[in-house]
Amino acid sequence: MRIDTHLHIYADPARGLYEIENFPIVEYGDKADIVLAGVGGSVDDALAALDEAGFDYAAVLGSYEVPGYPDIPAGLEHWPVPPHYGQYRDDLVAYNRWVCEMAAPHEKLLPFISANPAVMTSDESREHLGEAFAEWGARGLKLHPIGIRAYPHDPGFDGVYDACIEADVPIVFHSGPDTRGRGYSEPAVFGALAASRPELKLVLAHLGGGSWRDTAALAADHPQLMFDLSEIVIWIGASAGPSADDVVSLIRSIGVDRVVTGSDFPWYTPGVTAAIVESLPGFSSSEKAALLGENAARLLKLG
Repeated sequence: MRIDTHLHIYADPARGLYEIENFPIVEYGDKADIVLAGVGGSVDDALAALDEAGFDYAAVLGSYEVPGYPDIPAGLEHWPVPPHYGQYRDDLVAYNRWVCEMAAPHEKLLPFISANPAVMTSDESREHLGEAFAEWGARGLKLHPIGIRAYPHDPGFDGVYDACIEADVPIVFHSGPDTRGRGYSEPAVFGALAASRPELKLVLAHLGGGSWRDTAALAADHPQLMFDLSEIVIWIGASAGPSADDVVSLIRSIGVDRVVTGSDFPWYTPGVTAAIVESLPGFSSSEKAALLGENAARLLKLG
């Protein structure tokens, strides 16, 4: 079984192309041979890419950001209550419903919805997510702290985490540095959340991204954490990126059973990502099978 744990779909593929072109990946430095998917990320684009690479399932990761990506008000560490941008509540609900309804006709697509403490209170988020997990078919949550300008320990997420624990679903977090230096998603910042909510099923994307050197210490301190290989394996050999041996060493340090494979489509394809994972040196065929699908099947409760 092959499972892509990190895939994005856009209602308007033009938006996907816009984001790929206007939010370049810079944290790994320079690399000349990056192969992009070359599509905008429609449902048809995603299904075709999964079929071509022989993937059985994919987690479709949604993310809702307030228009313009406003930052936390000056002088505050967390979003205030009542929500600073509560006028977007209906838009957030509609977005999450769209993710679920878009995925529903396709057995391969597992919808992961979003939350935002600038838009909903903790209690509102708990109620909304509880309904989505129980009635809409949502299979997990995606949070991008940089995009929503919120640290993982923001009190506005308390109800979000309650809902995920109650539904027993995983949360995929973006991890890595941000260009503003705020540290919203640096690996070390997840330590407080992992310590305070050990029952959460947390997956940190990109193996820590450009801060991959800090990932091993976090993983050692919090053995319940899992990590995905999306994006970072594409950037192996970049001027500030890891080598293949670095990635292998990091996976070994974390534990093969705690690592899953994601593509970050439509930036990159499931096929190219899987080929790189299969080429990593020193893994047995059973370990590669675990990385490419079996670990994710366990996490997502797939047969």
